[in-house]
Amino acid sequence: MIKKRIFIIIILTLIFSFLIIFYSLFNGIPFGGYIAKAKITDYVEQVYGFDESISKPQFNLKNSAYEVYIPQLENRFSYDLFKKRIIDEKLVNKVNNEFKDDYNKLKNSYEGNIELPDASLFSSILANGEYSNDIEVYQKLYLLGIINRKKITSKESIKMPAKLTKEIIDSLGESYNITSLQVIYTDLNGQYEITLDDKKAISIETLSRNTLKKDQIGVEGKELIRELKEN
Repeated sequence: MIKKRIFIIIILTLIFSFLIIFYSLFNGIPFGGYIAKAKITDYVEQVYGFDESISKPQFNLKNSAYEVYIPQLENRFSYDLFKKRIIDEKLVNKVNNEFKDDYNKLKNSYEGNIELPDASLFSSILANGEYSNDIEVYQKLYLLGIINRKKITSKESIKMPAKLTKEIIDSLGESYNITSLQVIYTDLNGQYEITLDDKKAISIETLSRNTLKKDQIGVEGKELIRELKEN
């Protein structure tokens, strides 16, 4: 009888746990919206001087974050519960536009064998409650399509994504705090990718450790590699 009760308790616990996990996948964790509301409320009070009540943020499955639009500020805010970061849409757009101006100057300075793609920068703010003096911003760089037309060896190829990425980050200067990135690089020896999600400054060693040669390449990528081999 006791074993039967224990078995029933275990089954009910498993069912309950499954229901919570299933609910969290589509609606976020229980009480997550209230946590997000508190974090965003604190942020808009300090940064925008906005002290009115805001609606409870709703979970966005696509971004895995809680979002709320504040009409008075004409701005959308999100809170990433896992990373403990706030996304301020106006700030994201402003910084990205400034970044594109700086990056395009750098892009135009590259001539010859190296072709740089269009790039974007996504900014998020550490939700530490201290926004009055210096906001701690983390930035993710997207460089999806660097092309190297030079004939190089496979040993040189594996080093090039890290080398070029570090060169680009250093050239952008200290105005940016790039701690995460996604880079796709292609030459005649194949296609390589760097994916990094961190909070620390990026070193050449870290980039090299996270450089992987892609096994699965799309039709356009295969066509590009074929072209690079022939030319």
